[in-house]
Amino acid sequence: MHSSDNHRHCFLLTGSTNDVLSDFLSLCKHLSKPLICAHDVAQYNQLNLNKFTTRTYKQVRQELGSTHDAVLVDLTHGVSASALAILAGTVRGNGVFAIALPKGDWLSFVDQDLPRYLPWPYEPAQVTSHFKHYLLNKLQDNDSPFQLVLSSDIQALPKLKPIESNPSLTKEQADAQSCLLEQLAKSYVLIAPRGRGKSTLLGDSLAKLLKAGKRVAITAPNQDAIVSLKSRFKHLLDQDKTTLPFFAPDALISDSTHWDFLFVDEASMIPLPLLMMLNEKAEHCLFSTTDYGYEGAGKGFGIRFCRHLASQKTTHAFALQPLTLSQPIRWGGNDPLENWINSNFFLTDADDRNIATTTDQNNDKATVEFKQFTGKDWLENTGLLAYTFQLLVRAHYQTSADNLRWILDDPSVSTHILLSEGQALSVAIITEEGNLPSTLSQEVMQGKRRPRGHLIPQSLLAHEGVKNAGQYCYWRISRIATEQSQQNQGLASQLLTQIESLANDRCDFLCASFAATPDVVSFWLKNGYLPVRLGTNKDQASGSYSLMMVKPMTQHATLLANEWQNRFIEQFLLNLLLQYSDLSSNLILIIISQKYHQDELPALATLTQQDLQDIALFVDYHRHFDSIRPIFLKATLHLALTGRLTPKDPTHQLLIEAALGRNTEQTRQKAQLFGKKSMHQAFKHLLMQILK
Repeated sequence: MHSSDNHRHCFLLTGSTNDVLSDFLSLCKHLSKPLICAHDVAQYNQLNLNKFTTRTYKQVRQELGSTHDAVLVDLTHGVSASALAILAGTVRGNGVFAIALPKGDWLSFVDQDLPRYLPWPYEPAQVTSHFKHYLLNKLQDNDSPFQLVLSSDIQALPKLKPIESNPSLTKEQADAQSCLLEQLAKSYVLIAPRGRGKSTLLGDSLAKLLKAGKRVAITAPNQDAIVSLKSRFKHLLDQDKTTLPFFAPDALISDSTHWDFLFVDEASMIPLPLLMMLNEKAEHCLFSTTDYGYEGAGKGFGIRFCRHLASQKTTHAFALQPLTLSQPIRWGGNDPLENWINSNFFLTDADDRNIATTTDQNNDKATVEFKQFTGKDWLENTGLLAYTFQLLVRAHYQTSADNLRWILDDPSVSTHILLSEGQALSVAIITEEGNLPSTLSQEVMQGKRRPRGHLIPQSLLAHEGVKNAGQYCYWRISRIATEQSQQNQGLASQLLTQIESLANDRCDFLCASFAATPDVVSFWLKNGYLPVRLGTNKDQASGSYSLMMVKPMTQHATLLANEWQNRFIEQFLLNLLLQYSDLSSNLILIIISQKYHQDELPALATLTQQDLQDIALFVDYHRHFDSIRPIFLKATLHLALTGRLTPKDPTHQLLIEAALGRNTEQTRQKAQLFGKKSMHQAFKHLLMQILK
């Protein structure tokens, strides 16, 4: 029967594919065409009498924004945490969400979805899935909303009421819209969980602004993400036959139009630098995204991007105004299925933990301890796992439900935590890589093989041509995060020190690969890591190039690391002219400020007597700047590599930009140098260091 609170019905079905399908279709007899999802849906497709649709785990993202009366997720031969999280969010109130398991010992079944989480040479049959143990426990918990039903007890659920097409805005939606239409802020951010009516609000507001004569535009990662928004927009403006003003993000950036309002939907899926540029394309911008989970971490997006928006200079009353939608529309409040998914996949904040008082810098009584966990350990520490995982969600854009399985099931992964009185302060996820056979290493270097995992040795082999890179053992710090209230107190560096002491006799290199921004690169340099590779394509989530850094743990590794770094710097100096035209001068100076000795400098930064003579003629006399451009580049790189340029100094940034032939106008104003004469005078003052 219908639930008066509009909650979803959750069932656990067991048996063969035929048994499960029969039970599920009996439950859904009066419901509209249900959806069935599994790792492999071939068996269901063979039985399909046009009574249901199917999706594999790989196809589940196509269901974002969809609404279903009933969904079955068959976990018999494979588990996907993200598929569970996504599909649970598509089931309407009073609908059915069912999970299928086999009869007998499900844990002994080989998981066909597990290879996605395993590095070479591990195979699913060799690995115990701790995530399956964890999930089964949660399905069978006393507070689980899933009811085990037998075929003999199946009763068809009643037909659901038709979904009202284009209902009036709720009070919460109307209040948010009123705030938006007042136009008091430069930027608005709408972050809310699934099923709260964000798309309806955006489509409705877009139509009303257009009716009011405003120049409006909407963008999103793709048009599939805005189906509901488009439907609401068309409903309000159908009489005018108005086309939705949708533009791809890069098209908006390249266009000179300045809009009155720009809406950015699913904003957490768009790189941060691109969002910042989009924010400059309109008088008012609204950025909307889902709070947690399946698309990546909206929470990390909210903290980082909102900080930027709140600090922007504006003539409006507010720089940033947050909008909220908390009441679910697609199902009833306090829905057991939503609570179960959020709680067990850690997609909402843990209980507030007052750890600041126990970790105060002046509190000598607070003790900090270091602990290491592997997959099995987490089964007995689920409370700490929840807080640790949420710490990662807040720090990293792309932390999703699937990462929980990765942490529990990848045998190469270990989690290292600094704790104070049982609370996690800083966490690092480490993956063990390397020790590749020579034959495999050769094939990787030749581009013939690409085994799962092993990011650092594979990249050194395939992209840098380091032929012996595969034979060493690497501990890659895949993620690192510190509790927000405890940042800038050296805790992450303290954690790295603890990891280093553990790694000394167990690996050749500690290493990291991350989106290269000035603050993050400076952190790793401060902790003794050396740059050995910069990617050539920008990461989709961060909009930054990926930088690889290593820290040697043995004497032999130290010689190798210095050799790799020297080769990297030499190549990097050339690539500054060839392919990194958009790399900031600040970041360039951070990377190359290495304090080389004069006799160790790369050829591109080595100055001859003739070069010195030409510099002297420019500095002391009237040699024209344009006539010494090649020498000026060499001299600038020479100053940077010998540690005589400061990355944060605008004049030093101006020097590197001028040397690379970039547009220096904005940096020149920042350095308060007005006109070419004053700029060249500042350059002469810096170049005098070389002559001395």
